[in-house]
Amino acid sequence: MFNYPVEKYILRFYKYKFSGIEQPVVIEAQNKLEARKQLMYYMQKFPQLQNLQVISESLSLPIFGTTTKFINEIEYVWVNNLTPNGWMELSEFEKLNYE
Repeated sequence: MFNYPVEKYILRFYKYKFSGIEQPVVIEAQNKLEARKQLMYYMQKFPQLQNLQVISESLSLPIFGTTTKFINEIEYVWVNNLTPNGWMELSEFEKLNYE
């Protein structure tokens, strides 16, 4: 499937598409087993998903300085090992002048 080495302990994004729902459920995990466990928890937390079929699953990797997400309305950027959790506030990252 992959023609390049993938670091064993790097964050991955597992995207699960459900029938009848436009946006996929995105789960951050280090491996497929962890992602599936989180998906099961998510489905229990949101019962409206329990009767829907997962129609696709995809995997993507974060890109340093490019991949972003919002936490409590604050934008964060992926910085891998520059922080303990791999994420840094975008405003702080921009001060580092990475290009």
